[in-house]
Amino acid sequence: MTTVIILALVISASLAILLSLASVVFHVDEDPRLQDVVDMLPNQNCGLCGNPGCRAMAQAILNEDAKLTQCKPGDQAMREEIKEYLETTPNEEGEFVKVKM
Repeated sequence: MTTVIILALVISASLAILLSLASVVFHVDEDPRLQDVVDMLPNQNCGLCGNPGCRAMAQAILNEDAKLTQCKPGDQAMREEIKEYLETTPNEEGEFVKVKM
């Protein structure tokens, strides 16, 4: 019985260490503006923009692959807010997004 408990503890500790290392090795840096843009979108995740959700739409806007008018539930005030935010907030390299309306 004690052998099983010791074996379970060893396996658990090994998996914890492996998971910890994997999180460091496979870490992906994310644009800090992404969540801000997601929060400005309507967050209906309707897919009417051609993206699988608002997070994907926000990423497409940051990549300059999407127009703000693609967001059908969004209104002009939302578009202006996102445009102003991205024109005044650079990424970590100091680059600004050229917002497409």
